[in-house]
Amino acid sequence: MEEKVSTTNKVSTTNKVSTKKTTRSLTNLLKVEQDLKKMNTELKKVVKKVKTLEKENSKLQKKLDKK
Repeated sequence: MEEKVSTTNKVSTTNKVSTKKTTRSLTNLLKVEQDLKKMNTELKKVVKKVKTLEKENSKLQKKLDKK
């Protein structure tokens, strides 16, 4: 037996969202996206620095262990 599934959803026209609110929301989302991209870039820099410091620490630890 095959069942037919309706994939269309009817949207009520009474739930209209104002254009002003939509535009503001989209603007806010774009701002958040930009902020997240900046934070991601900064995070990558921090991770790179941490890896460098870990390598440096490892080298110094080896020198200490030899003594």
